[in-house]
Amino acid sequence: MGTSLYNILTNVMYAFRYIGLAILTIASMAILISEAAKSKLSPGKVLAVAGSAIVAAVVFWILPTIVSDATSDSGQVVGSTSGCAYQAVCR
Repeated sequence: MGTSLYNILTNVMYAFRYIGLAILTIASMAILISEAAKSKLSPGKVLAVAGSAIVAAVVFWILPTIVSDATSDSGQVVGSTSGCAYQAVCR
């Protein structure tokens, strides 16, 4: 359990993820449809658009978690013993 601010930010992050995935899906479908309308739709282009959409979706889904982990672990990476990441500021 966390504070109400934590719960609100978590819900906003989940909503942002789902909305972003929907936008990525719509954009990739629009690219496929526009290529099909130009009659230049080849299997290579379909695979390229589908592959890039999948990679973008995975990165979009994982990036907030990576940033959160990086900020929460920053004190351990720097080697802080007093809980302050910047020793010159904490003195």
